[in-house]
Amino acid sequence: MTSMNFKSGLEKIRKVVRNEKVDICFQEDISPLWEPLETKDFRLPNRVAIQPLEFADADARGAPTRYTLERYLDYAAGCSGLIWFEACSIDFPKARTHDSMLVISKENFSKFKKLVQAVKENSEKSLADNGFSGSAPLILQLSHGGRFRKEKSTESPVIANRVPKEYGGLPEEVGRVITDEELVQLKETFVKASLLAQEAGFDGVDVKACHGYLLNEILASFNREGKYGGESLEDRARFLLETIDEVVEETDIGVTSRISAYDGTPYPYGFGVTRKKTGYLPEFDASEPVKILKQMYRSGVDLVNISMGNPYVCPFVSRPFASKEMGGGVEHPLKGVERHFKIVKELKEAVPEMNFIGSGYSWLRNYSLNAASYNIDNKLVDVAGWGRLVIANPDFPSDAHKKGLLSSRKVCELCSSCIKLLRSEIRVGCVIHDENARKRYGNII
Repeated sequence: MTSMNFKSGLEKIRKVVRNEKVDICFQEDISPLWEPLETKDFRLPNRVAIQPLEFADADARGAPTRYTLERYLDYAAGCSGLIWFEACSIDFPKARTHDSMLVISKENFSKFKKLVQAVKENSEKSLADNGFSGSAPLILQLSHGGRFRKEKSTESPVIANRVPKEYGGLPEEVGRVITDEELVQLKETFVKASLLAQEAGFDGVDVKACHGYLLNEILASFNREGKYGGESLEDRARFLLETIDEVVEETDIGVTSRISAYDGTPYPYGFGVTRKKTGYLPEFDASEPVKILKQMYRSGVDLVNISMGNPYVCPFVSRPFASKEMGGGVEHPLKGVERHFKIVKELKEAVPEMNFIGSGYSWLRNYSLNAASYNIDNKLVDVAGWGRLVIANPDFPSDAHKKGLLSSRKVCELCSSCIKLLRSEIRVGCVIHDENARKRYGNII
């Protein structure tokens, strides 16, 4: 892609942004992406983060396979500054959402340790080759699937409370509400998983609280009885904050969270929303997320990964889509990108001492780096995270660092095929750029 074509394309997307009246800015200079970031627990060689991406390539017991290793080695070779490992179940099989999900356990420990060592070595080499020092911190996302566990019976899955079907709820005869006593025990399960992650060599763990899974669901459990639910934020946030506190106290590993600051579902079934619905979606209410973030900071967490939406209910909120397929078409995708940027900006202004990773960039294709650079340069976010673009081109950070721009031929085309593969528990890949993934995709169409 020539510089002239790049500038012409950048002006075109700026024109679309103006026509849609959204607040998204771009700058040609992407050097802010290559600045290091030092937090209390982590040193990032640059500001590019690989977001957690499930690929349905674990074995039957949740151990990483050669496909898992090859994938993370590819991420490391791309010279990103942070690699956030995908959702990893803390308990086999209870917390696992599907049968090809990773599980951190004593049984799988040795394979995780070998995986971490190999990825760190590859990361350090790739970063050095590109003029950076050190290796990318590796963070393991610790997850409990909650209501989205695949197995369905009167006992499974466990849920935080009952919600209507249109907001991700289950039939009355399926699943059961997890008790307060079980939640107390579950905190210890998170601690044990964190200790295993530490011993395996991970630099940090993510106490996952996003996308409708159990800990996120508890934050919106206005109708739950007991000490972990109800109208009081103190009660609804208690499980997440106590779990973080116990992991911080019991381990010597960095602790963080990928948290949905805005669920996009109305009160009393959504977190981070106003009590009054206006239009198709409720408006964002920062008050409760800000209080939680401030408490997390007091607990020793100074890096958080902000997401939003529930991919099973309003997927376009989590990932702006190009078409109506897989949940797009409700709004112009640029509105979704803007929502990601504005919410992180508002949180950053309210808790400036916290370091924020932002999402929602992949829809902007090759110009996503220019938007990220603007946001970082103007202190609207600290680190930019990419998901779908990484599936299409895990080398994109290295490519962009060498050339100062990213080719439009090496980006995500937003076809949603990778998501269909995951939902079908078929090993994920990019059907545009990977011939083998195209063949696997043929199994579900």
